[in-house]
Amino acid sequence: MVSVSLTILKITLTIIGVFIAVAIAYPLIYIVAQALIGKPTIIVSSFQQLLSYGVTFDNFIKTLQDPEFHTALRNSLIVASITVILAILVIIPSGYAFSRFEFLGKNTLLYYYLIVSQAGGGLGIIAVLAMYIFFLRLTAYGINIIQIWVLPLVYVSGLTPFQTWLIKSYFDQLPKELDEASFIDGADWFTIIFRVVLPASKAAFIIITIFAFMNAWGEFIIANILGLDTLGRYIYSKAVAGQAGTMRPGEFAAAALLYAIPMIILFTLSQKYIGEAYRLGMKG
Repeated sequence: MVSVSLTILKITLTIIGVFIAVAIAYPLIYIVAQALIGKPTIIVSSFQQLLSYGVTFDNFIKTLQDPEFHTALRNSLIVASITVILAILVIIPSGYAFSRFEFLGKNTLLYYYLIVSQAGGGLGIIAVLAMYIFFLRLTAYGINIIQIWVLPLVYVSGLTPFQTWLIKSYFDQLPKELDEASFIDGADWFTIIFRVVLPASKAAFIIITIFAFMNAWGEFIIANILGLDTLGRYIYSKAVAGQAGTMRPGEFAAAALLYAIPMIILFTLSQKYIGEAYRLGMKG
């Protein structure tokens, strides 16, 4: 009787799992089908439309040939690369300092970081509005700094609180003897952090890189407010064109898929390190 009940439970849980998997996969399947459809129409009721109109890669080809896409792609790559570099140069030394040293205001600053990281949504909106007004004031005085290189500075400032907490906790797990031995051997702080501690913290390095790249690649609100052409803003402009009745749904879906490919590859290659970093970081 017990075995029968367990079998029924397993079957029920399997059916529920299948339904959940289908529900999660459906949006992806839909947008892939929309990108491959051979006619500029929206798939409404079933995928029979895809079979009726045929499968084509024209939507991907047109997107890749779009000069605006090339400009947005270049800008996004520049912004993401600079953001990753700045994040590594700022967050890793900050996390190391909080982990290894005692200084005035350390706990207060850590709690401030925690509050900012947890309440980042509301505070982030206020900060964006204040920053935009500040840039407008500078522009009114003839100082125009609304350039593509401004975005990495904004993104890194938003990443610093949470990432510093995470990396600090990760460094707490590393033996202090590792860097103390290097210091005795005559190494300076830069060498200790980036040539001794960092190679021993591959997971921490990778998770900073992932979050910095993801934040810079996927953000469009700030870029849109500042009028800077990134891929996020490019996708958003496609959606606005759709509201105006001029968008081609297949091209929009193709652009969205191309936009998502780097993040899919990045997470696929580094998911092991993400789990390790969170596991060790949360211990702290």
